[in-house]
Amino acid sequence: MINEDRPFNPLHGRFVSNSAPKLSILIIEDSLLIRRGLKQLIEEAYHGTIFGECGTGAKAVVKLSERRWDLVILDVSLPDRDAFSLLLEMFRKPGIDLPVLMLGMHADRVFAARARQLGARGYVAKNARRADLFKAIKQALGENLSSHGLAGTPPWSGDTMRAILSAREYEVMLALASGKRTGEIASELGLNSRTVSTFKRRVLNKLQLESIVDLVRYVTVHKLA
Repeated sequence: MINEDRPFNPLHGRFVSNSAPKLSILIIEDSLLIRRGLKQLIEEAYHGTIFGECGTGAKAVVKLSERRWDLVILDVSLPDRDAFSLLLEMFRKPGIDLPVLMLGMHADRVFAARARQLGARGYVAKNARRADLFKAIKQALGENLSSHGLAGTPPWSGDTMRAILSAREYEVMLALASGKRTGEIASELGLNSRTVSTFKRRVLNKLQLESIVDLVRYVTVHKLA
């Protein structure tokens, strides 16, 4: 009978060495309850993980400067700033190599596409099954799990780097590109038509586009839909 006292990693279905390098994971999530739950689940898979945690974008900036994190789990909805702008900020420093997994309240194709476009390694819903969470973490960490070495390049450059759209602006952009009218978009998103028109103007200005035709071409070329 084998007496195995090493920690078991459910992500890979095998025991791991007690001397293996410890992961460091920063959880940026405003709910203390969710942070605790994530830490408990992750500890099951990565024994001895070093955790950092905070609930606001302002505190996240401080935490990100304290050390090199092997993985950042970032909540889409932060109380003090747009999470996508924070995600983009993470990649502005030269040579940055930071795996980020976005965390949302529900499965959302728009947010998932937005997260990946900005450089995140993945997107997972807070109500996802444990197996799906483990899968998302594994994919975010990449293949070189034992060494934690990850190759990456800044996700945006040139004109795209200047186009920092909010989550709502991104939703409106995709809706416009799909051919939907202002009134239809307003109804779907729970906004009034004037607000949608404002978002439309902002999107065109930020992307430096002249018309909806240009917007459709932009979305198609960059494979955003």
